[in-house]
Amino acid sequence: MKICPGCSHRFDTPGWSCPACTGAPVSVSGFTSFLHEEDDGQGGFDARYFPELYRLEEGHFWFRHRTGIILKAIDRYAPNAQIALEVGCGTGVVLAAIRRAFPRMGLSGSDLFAQGLTYAQARVPDAVFYQMDACRMPFEEEFDLILALDVLEHIGDDKKALEEINRSLKPGGHVIVTVPQHPWLWSVQDEKAFHQRRYTRKGLVGMMNDTGFEIRHATSFTTLLLPVMAASRLAASVLPRAATGHDPLRELRIAPALNRVFHGICMMEKRLLDRGLSPRAGGSLLCVGKKVD
Repeated sequence: MKICPGCSHRFDTPGWSCPACTGAPVSVSGFTSFLHEEDDGQGGFDARYFPELYRLEEGHFWFRHRTGIILKAIDRYAPNAQIALEVGCGTGVVLAAIRRAFPRMGLSGSDLFAQGLTYAQARVPDAVFYQMDACRMPFEEEFDLILALDVLEHIGDDKKALEEINRSLKPGGHVIVTVPQHPWLWSVQDEKAFHQRRYTRKGLVGMMNDTGFEIRHATSFTTLLLPVMAASRLAASVLPRAATGHDPLRELRIAPALNRVFHGICMMEKRLLDRGLSPRAGGSLLCVGKKVD
């Protein structure tokens, strides 16, 4: 079900022209845009980094690890989802993996950045993409599965975003959320990535419960690399800020040999996760929630 951004009328007819007020969203760079005039579509990120991010994601150990965990969660908790939306899909690296693993699933993606959606569309040409604020989603009971992967930490009102996701899910639908874990890991790199917070397990689970989700699974990941992350964050915190500069992709640029080592460690961790291990400490946290009818 669609919700008209102008008059809030619910409708289920083809296209986005509202039967009640005849209003329709604009097109930005070829994508249907639901951003309001006060939104700049940037969210602090410099769009000049998208080409490099697009190149780095595919082979970077952390993205590969997270994607593998996401695919396993979909297979376990929402294998029969017919239509899925990734909120904050960026350049579409996860959507592309979902398309390969679940070729019959209808896919949509949204992001504040039309520039990022251009890369996502190149990766998944048959998906539908929207320029959209996660706190203003024009849907009601539309999707079987919604993913918000490392998105909530960028949003001022993260609870509002979860409420919007809940309304946009069909009864019994699932949400998969990943966020950076442990406030004590906060460093200058979080600031450069425009994070507003890091999460505790209790805090995220509680907020998801409060917004209408039953938690079906919660686990930390990048657990085996937590000592390395902590040391790296500590080093970054003591270096002069002028020396590190303002570069949101700095942590992603690592030597190929080190990337292979970290990938091997993550593969070992994933085997443990696949066997049912659910660690409570790690650089990131994953929660799978089911919409409470």
